[in-house]
Amino acid sequence: MKKNLTPRYALHHFAYWAAAAGIMSFATAYLLYKGFAPGKVGTLMACGTILSCITQPLLAAVADKAKKPILPQLMALLSLLSTACFALLLTGVLPNSLFPFLYLGGVWAFDAMIPLLNSISVYYNRRGYTINYGVGRGLGSLAYALAALVIGYVMESMGADWMIRIVLVLLPLMILLVLGYPKVKAEEHVVCDEEDPSEKAQPCSIPVFFTRYKWYCASLIGVLFLAMFHSMTENYLISIMGRLGGDSSHVGVALSIATVAEAFIMFFFSRIRSAIRDTWLLKISGFCFLLKGLLFIVAPSISFLYATQLLQMTTYAFLSPVTVFYASGKVAPADMVKGQAFIAAAYTLGCAGGNFFGGQFMQRWGVDVLLMAGVVMAAIGTLAFLLTVERKDTWLIENQGDQA
Repeated sequence: MKKNLTPRYALHHFAYWAAAAGIMSFATAYLLYKGFAPGKVGTLMACGTILSCITQPLLAAVADKAKKPILPQLMALLSLLSTACFALLLTGVLPNSLFPFLYLGGVWAFDAMIPLLNSISVYYNRRGYTINYGVGRGLGSLAYALAALVIGYVMESMGADWMIRIVLVLLPLMILLVLGYPKVKAEEHVVCDEEDPSEKAQPCSIPVFFTRYKWYCASLIGVLFLAMFHSMTENYLISIMGRLGGDSSHVGVALSIATVAEAFIMFFFSRIRSAIRDTWLLKISGFCFLLKGLLFIVAPSISFLYATQLLQMTTYAFLSPVTVFYASGKVAPADMVKGQAFIAAAYTLGCAGGNFFGGQFMQRWGVDVLLMAGVVMAAIGTLAFLLTVERKDTWLIENQGDQA
């Protein structure tokens, strides 16, 4: 019986998502404090998102083709790079012109770790170790909520630089955790059958990935549009609350309700997944996102919006973990990290699109149009899942039959 890695993996998620609360959620507040104009802040964060979307698949291709396991080392390297960038921000010895590039580098290295963090659970589970992804991701959600409260208070009372100091405690902790994963022997690392070295069992290039996994890639449209809806409605929740007389305190309550709801489901996700197929979980998630959008439009009160936030249990709490398992079932083991990277990139790109279009809708037409656009996004994402997730690519039919 091989080692249970769930405690280490859960602590890894805790450290990552606690740091994400500072690096991502408080980026705007931090950069504005440093004197950057709102337009430059938005451009900087958008550049970080786009850079991550481009490089995540490239890093994944390196990991897939490696002759020995390099996921932990790759994550440690990215953590070290992110640590170095954020540490330099505190020194004050570099010219201000380099400030945005350092923050951009730190965000990119941090964001690029997401598919690798997801891939670690799949990689070790396939080699006989035990990792409960739902427990890890659930603890990550709780860490995000707790860290957001702490960092918000600390920045307000002690200054914006304390956000960076907190992050610089968490990033080295991640390095220690990731380097503590078991070393896998060369013979255990093999991702394809040496006795049947068919082309479909070997790692493919990124261009070939899109032709080998046509239906899988088509299903990423659903991930992208649901991420657009989720990001847009969450980031502009203050405006949605405002149409009913709410303020930032109501937004805090609503986000707390959603975070607790999603964490509860993620802790028990392995049991849910044993009863419901991954493809159905994706469909349910899509329908619930669509329902949430419609309820936002007809909401008569803030209390009703609070209740609507409970749908987080079947929207994001299903979509986030199930995509990890869906990718591992639809993509060959040899292309596992690329599969995780592309689904993470689709979600990240969707979030960027939601932020951009949400701002345009709010500025030009107001919150009502934003909500109607959100319903259209959720409908497109749901339809994409209905049309694609049950379809099987050729490699899956030939190698796994009806198992997926």
